[in-house]
Amino acid sequence: MSLHIIQILPMYHPDGEEKLRDLADVKQFNEFDEQEIIDYLKNKQVDGIILRAPAKITSEILDSCQSVSAISGAGIGLDNIDVEYATSKGIKVLHAPKMNSTATAEHAVALLLSVMKDITVFNNEMQKGNFSFRDGRYTTELEGKTLGLIGFGSIAQKVAKIVKNGFGMNVCAYVRTISADRQELADSLGVEVTTSMEEAFAISDAVSLHIPLTEQTKGFIDAKFFHLMKPSAVLINTSRGGVINESDLVAALKNKKLSRAAVDVFAVEPPGRNHPFFGISEITMTPHIGGISIEAAKKTSVVIAENLVKAINGEELAVIVNAEKLVQLKRE
Repeated sequence: MSLHIIQILPMYHPDGEEKLRDLADVKQFNEFDEQEIIDYLKNKQVDGIILRAPAKITSEILDSCQSVSAISGAGIGLDNIDVEYATSKGIKVLHAPKMNSTATAEHAVALLLSVMKDITVFNNEMQKGNFSFRDGRYTTELEGKTLGLIGFGSIAQKVAKIVKNGFGMNVCAYVRTISADRQELADSLGVEVTTSMEEAFAISDAVSLHIPLTEQTKGFIDAKFFHLMKPSAVLINTSRGGVINESDLVAALKNKKLSRAAVDVFAVEPPGRNHPFFGISEITMTPHIGGISIEAAKKTSVVIAENLVKAINGEELAVIVNAEKLVQLKRE
């Protein structure tokens, strides 16, 4: 008997959908309607669920998962899945393997260049035919400036390589602890590491965020950090929108605590019409596209589909984020 899988919203690339249909019978929901999904789960034998944000796996949906054994997100982040509750029900939760680190790192650097060179501001004026807008205005060089990385995972490491080797920037990375291996890695990249986030914000000409969204990091980047920044400094966020206190960022920009910001992510996606970032000329925005290059989307979508089926069939995978807790629950 073929596996039956629910797909909520389109995958990032059609090759992934084609692979999923090769491996299982698929019911696709092109919109996230929680009640419709709950009703379907209650009346059908469903083995797995695959979804992409802004769709969510809530406790109500999980309560209706009578036969579901595995759920997969479409990206690295799992803040749209109630992982703890899924674990309590014995359901495996998978995230995407890290195949979009190059795309995200390149996007972070693109945003950095955009705000340092005022690309969007100059483009908007040129669209009006206002060539003279350039008069008396200057852009900023990256060479010799310091980039502060908040977090030092695979994406941040790629960013460090690009700006260090390509632009001659100095790089400082905040880490929670400095192990021998991490110090060796930092040394190989020519990166200074610090356990003081305050120091990273204070000494940097640009700060790029690369931390996950957790209960501890939600809204963590707030006024106290913005007030440490140089008035000429810029902030880049390609991690998760929820790690920033968005109102504090707007206030800091208005009060000239930092110069500009560029973000690819928002606390709530899509952002509402009254989002505080809208209408703020000092903020450059993109719609959470950092990790979805055509190369990354194609490769990741196919692997996600394959991994979900493997997890349903009982294979052990490194991308099952709650594997250890599920083993513990079985022992208990």
